[in-house]
Amino acid sequence: MASGIVATDVSLKYGELTVLSKFDLRLKRGQSLIVTGSNGSGKSSLLQVCAGLVPPSSGTVLLDGFKSDLTRPSSLFRRGVRRGFVFENGGLLANRTALDNVTLPLRYHADLLELTEDAIDERARAALQEMRLTQAEYHSLPAHLSLGMRKRVSVARALALNPNFVFFDDPMTGLDAETQDLLRAILRRFREDTNVTMVIATSDLAVLDYLELPVFELVNTFLLEKTQVEGFGQDVRVRRPGEDAARAPGKPVTG
Repeated sequence: MASGIVATDVSLKYGELTVLSKFDLRLKRGQSLIVTGSNGSGKSSLLQVCAGLVPPSSGTVLLDGFKSDLTRPSSLFRRGVRRGFVFENGGLLANRTALDNVTLPLRYHADLLELTEDAIDERARAALQEMRLTQAEYHSLPAHLSLGMRKRVSVARALALNPNFVFFDDPMTGLDAETQDLLRAILRRFREDTNVTMVIATSDLAVLDYLELPVFELVNTFLLEKTQVEGFGQDVRVRRPGEDAARAPGKPVTG
């Protein structure tokens, strides 16, 4: 069984609009990459498809060999696939406090994590503390928090699950300097963790320079290799609709 992310012949359409054209992606456990592209190019959609949050129109996406079943949200978790997703604007539940937003997924998986209510509260508070929220902010609704604080809560929610797959959607956009520093440290930590597979969608050149990761670019719905890092064992092929796999442009890269 292949570990990491395996996307095969994946496309995404909304009605007649093609967002992602056929691509294959092999990202082994412990590897990370960045997807860049202009605004509206489909970076967020690709991230959500790779995370199993949005089903592709065609093709398959496997995480550690398992397919996401949106009708059974805990199916991947039961197989040891723990996903953390940090949305561009936080993606928090508007009617829940910061603390509640972090504890909610822990409560949902409490039986699998074997956590008591006290342990859930302790883990959530530890994650929020790591992201430097105050006690008052723990009990604030998202509408009363700045974008930077909402992003911090979103990261804390991901950290609390101890994820082995993490997805960041434009992690630095619109953030204050302190929050950017916190995010850089978290991104670096995940990048160096051999048990974590990470995909980042961003157009921020500073992120590209800081992390020194392989970069792929979305251009006119196609995923193209932009830079290659020595020793990175990826296998990415971009195929236009109707093109035979054997004639697909690009050569698989192995590390």
